[in-house]
Amino acid sequence: MANVKEYAYYMEGSKVCIVEKDTGMGNRIDSRDYGAGSQRFQWRSPLSDITDGLELLYSYSPTYRITDNNVKINVNKFFVNGWIVKDGYLSFVRTTLAGEWDWGTVATAGTEGDTGGQSLDYILISNSDQWNGIHRIKSAGSNGILQTYTRADRQLLAFENVQLDSNTSEEIFDGGANTIYLGSQFSANDYIFTSGWSGSNANGMWQVASTIHSALATSNKIIVSGIRYVVPDHGELSAVYVTGMDQIYESPASLPNDTDESDIYLYKAVYDHCSLQTNINVLNDEADEIDLPNYLSKSLVHYVKAKFLEDQGMFKESEYFMAKFRKQVEKYQSRLISGPRMISSGPHAII
Repeated sequence: MANVKEYAYYMEGSKVCIVEKDTGMGNRIDSRDYGAGSQRFQWRSPLSDITDGLELLYSYSPTYRITDNNVKINVNKFFVNGWIVKDGYLSFVRTTLAGEWDWGTVATAGTEGDTGGQSLDYILISNSDQWNGIHRIKSAGSNGILQTYTRADRQLLAFENVQLDSNTSEEIFDGGANTIYLGSQFSANDYIFTSGWSGSNANGMWQVASTIHSALATSNKIIVSGIRYVVPDHGELSAVYVTGMDQIYESPASLPNDTDESDIYLYKAVYDHCSLQTNINVLNDEADEIDLPNYLSKSLVHYVKAKFLEDQGMFKESEYFMAKFRKQVEKYQSRLISGPRMISSGPHAII
């Protein structure tokens, strides 16, 4: 006969955490919980594998709607190489084989969403290591940078509109201003995102292979790996032979001998292959519909009435509607409880 296992969950931020009830009798002699049966009824991380998985029943009320179900890659869904921090704001970056990607003609060219697909509209990030969810567009650049209003939780190096040079030895260094010591501020295996180079092969995301330290700024260098990370556009699929448009392509590339650039942008980047979707309608004005089940829709009406009366100083009347609100929510919660309902006499009877 199979052993019965009991699980529970708790919420931590936006994550659901699963724990298993430990009913084992064994315990370690050096544990502070040592003793007969000390492990009984303790909740721990799951102790064994579940072959068929666990089923979670939950209710979720989304704060946005995807208004266009016809998802098309490079039309209303775009894959990106990763992200940088620009002026303190989270910014997603993308480069194609042809060079810099113009977000102004694609990510903001829709007709759906809150503002008709223009700047200040919203995007949905998926499959990111950190940034899944809704973000609002701050600016859509022609240099491959899509800046959002999301404040980043970390600071990353940024050099903007500076004089940098490069050579075919895959080196990037100070272009003569003698103020930028790249080799002392980056390390091997860091990722960088650059834009503004006249040669398209230089623009994009690279990984630092090694660094050169020197007291002279023009000799203080970073050396990239010779691989440029890109996301192919429609017309580039046949050229790169990728298996799908959702793949980041490692394009063998060499930096050019470029010694006269004075408007280069170079950022420390985070490699994070994820996707963003446009034409997102966020619940942010009176024209939006709140997607709630019937019970909670009625309870919301009671809650609004209660708060309106509370603002008017009619606290007794407000509490009347708050009681109706709590009762309606209780009905909704009750429908989620499985198992038989027992009716009995006495103080605990169901009435």
